Amino acid sequence: MELKKLTLETYQEYLNKTYASWLGKNIGIRLGAPIEGWTYEQIMEKYPAIQGYLVDYDIFAADDDSNGPLFFADALEHTGDPSAEEIGNVFLNVMQEYKGFFWWGGVGVSSEHTAYENLKNGIHAPESGSKKTNGEMIAEQIGGQIFSDCWGYVSGYDSKIAKDLARKAASVTHDGNGMEGATFVAVAICLAYQSDDIHEVLKETLKYLDPKMEYYRVMKDIMDYHETHPDDWRECLSYIHAHYGYDRYPGTCHIIPNSALMMMAMCYGENDFSKTISMLAQSGWDTDCNCGNVGSIMGALTGLEGIDPKWIVPINDIVNASSCIGCLNMQSISMSAQKFARYAMKLQGYPEPDFSHFVLPYATEGFRCKDHVLTVNENGLQLPKQKKVYHYSYYLPKDLYDARYDPSFSPIVYPGDTISFSIRSSESCTVTTGAEFADGTDYSITHDISGEQTIFLDVPPETNRVVHTFYLECDHDACLVDYRIISHPKVTVDFRDYPYDGYGPRYEGDTLYNIRAFCCHSGKWSLETGALYVMSEDHALITTGSLDTLLKEMEIEAENASICPELVFGFHGFMDYYSLGIRDDHLALIRKTNQNDIVLSECEIKSVKPLKFSIKVIFSDDIIHLYLNGERYDLPFDMAVKGAVGICLNGKGSAEILGFKFCGGA
Repeated sequence: MELKKLTLETYQEYLNKTYASWLGKNIGIRLGAPIEGWTYEQIMEKYPAIQGYLVDYDIFAADDDSNGPLFFADALEHTGDPSAEEIGNVFLNVMQEYKGFFWWGGVGVSSEHTAYENLKNGIHAPESGSKKTNGEMIAEQIGGQIFSDCWGYVSGYDSKIAKDLARKAASVTHDGNGMEGATFVAVAICLAYQSDDIHEVLKETLKYLDPKMEYYRVMKDIMDYHETHPDDWRECLSYIHAHYGYDRYPGTCHIIPNSALMMMAMCYGENDFSKTISMLAQSGWDTDCNCGNVGSIMGALTGLEGIDPKWIVPINDIVNASSCIGCLNMQSISMSAQKFARYAMKLQGYPEPDFSHFVLPYATEGFRCKDHVLTVNENGLQLPKQKKVYHYSYYLPKDLYDARYDPSFSPIVYPGDTISFSIRSSESCTVTTGAEFADGTDYSITHDISGEQTIFLDVPPETNRVVHTFYLECDHDACLVDYRIISHPKVTVDFRDYPYDGYGPRYEGDTLYNIRAFCCHSGKWSLETGALYVMSEDHALITTGSLDTLLKEMEIEAENASICPELVFGFHGFMDYYSLGIRDDHLALIRKTNQNDIVLSECEIKSVKPLKFSIKVIFSDDIIHLYLNGERYDLPFDMAVKGAVGICLNGKGSAEILGFKFCGGA
C-alpha cells in the first residue's frame, strides 16, 4: 500500500484521523465494559442483538484501557526517542500505588502489578516485563496490546516508528506474544490512517510481525479462515473456541484468544465501524479491551464520518482517568487527540502546533447543558439562549456512574483562580458566569457584551471551598470561542472539618472513599481522628492543585507526629517533584527525580520535637523563607517551578495534619 507523509499541510487531516481513532477506542471501551469477562452464550441470552451502548453511563469514570494511552505517550514530552527504561519511569510516575490505573490482581497474577513491583525494586525495563524475569504466562497476557494504541496515534504515518515505540513500551510489562500484540495494534492503526480497506491494512500489518511467533500464526489463520468461510462470522467464532479458546492458554486473560476475536471481527465487519465493534462485543471474553483496540483501528480507517453519532454523542468528549495526578484525571478526547497529533509532528521534526479549543466536531470538552445536547461548529461551542452551560471542575460521587478503576480527582479550578471566557454574539447580550461549590453554595457575576469579547470570573477564596462546576448563561444565542483557567489559587483547608467522598463499590468489594479534592499516591490517609491522619510504612504522598500553579506560599500545621511531614510542590508525578522537610536534623530541599532523592540545599536547625509543629514557606526571588515553629530559616532556590502541591512522609511513621494552605500566581 502507498504510505503518506505527515507535513504541515497534512496536519489537520492527520489530527482528524487521530481524533476519530481515539474516539473509536473510547467507544469500544464504553460498549464492552458492562459485559467484560462474559461468554458469548451469556451475552446472547441477555443481549441477543447489540446495536448501541448496553449501559447509559453518562459520565464514565475511568478504565485501564484508556489510562495507558492517555499517559504513556507522555514519554515523548522530553525526547523523541525514549528508551524502554524511560517509558518505564513514566509508568511509575503516573501510578497510584496499589489502586487505580490498571488491575492490581497480585504479583504472579497481574502482568502490570508484577512489572510495577519489579520497577519499584530497581528492575528496569525491558527486564521488568521479560519472560526471563516473570515467566511466559505473565509476559503474554493481554496488556501487551491494550495500551498500545497511542503509538499508532503518534507515528505520523510511519509504521516503523509505531512498531519501535510499541515494542519498547510493551516490554515494560510484557514479552513474547505480548510484544507482538502491541506491534499489531500500533501498526494497524498507523496503516489504517492511510487506507479505506481493512483487509489491506490487516495483510500489511502482518508483515511487521515475527512469523515464528504464535501471535502471527493465529492472526494469519483467522484471516485464512475468513477467505474460505466468508459468510458467517459465528462459524469463525466456533472455530476460535475450538482452536484458541481460554481453556488452551494460561493466566487470567491471555492475549491469543482475544486477538483471534479481534481479527475475526475486522475480517467479517465489512469495513463498517458499527458492525465490527458490535460483533466483537457479542463475541465475549475481554470485551472492553478487544472493542477498544478494534474501535481504535476502525476509527482510523473510517474517519469520523464513518462513526454513527449514536456512539459519539453520549461520551460528550470526556475521557476520565485514575492516575496519581488528580488534575489530569479529567480530560477531553479532543484535546488529548491534539496532544497525540502534536507528538506526531514533533517526531517528524515539525514545530508542535498550539492547542485550540472547539476545533473538532463533537468537541464539547465536557461542557454540558441540562436537557440539551450541545454542538460545535466552525464558530465554537454553541451556547443556547437562556440555558446554563456548565463544566465540572471536580466530580462528586453523584456525578459518576460507578467507581471503575478507582477514580481520584483534584479540581481543575481552585478558589482564587480566574476563568476567562471568549464569547461571540451577533447582538448585545448579558452573560452570567459563575461557580457552584461542592457544599451547594454558588457565586456568580453578570457581564454585558457585544460582538466578540473576553470576560473574567474570579473565584472567591474561602476555607474548605471546592469548585464543583463553573458555568455561563447568555440571554441570547452565542458561542464560546475559547476559555482559559488562570492559576493563582488561594486555598485554605481545615482538616478538622473536612469530608470524604464515597464513590461506590470497588473491585475488591469495599467502597472507594477519597479525601475531597486530594489524590493519594501512597500511604494510608484518613479523616477519622478529627484531622488528616497519615500512616506510612516507607513513603506516603497526597496531592492536590494544578500543574500550572507557580507556588508563592505554603503552610502546614500538624500534631502527634512521629516524623515530620514534608511539603510537596512542583509535583508532576511520583517521579517528579520537590519537597521541603526535616531529614537527619537538617532542613532539606529535596528534588525527587526518577527514583532518586537529590538534596539541593540544606541547613542545620534547632532541635525540633516532631510531636507538634508548623511550617510556613514563602518563595521570594531566589530564596525560600521557611518558618519552622516560628523560627526562620533560608534556603537558596533560584528556579520558578510550576506544579501541583501536597504533603508527604518519608520513612516509617504517622502524623495528624490539622491544616494546609497554599497560594500561587505569576
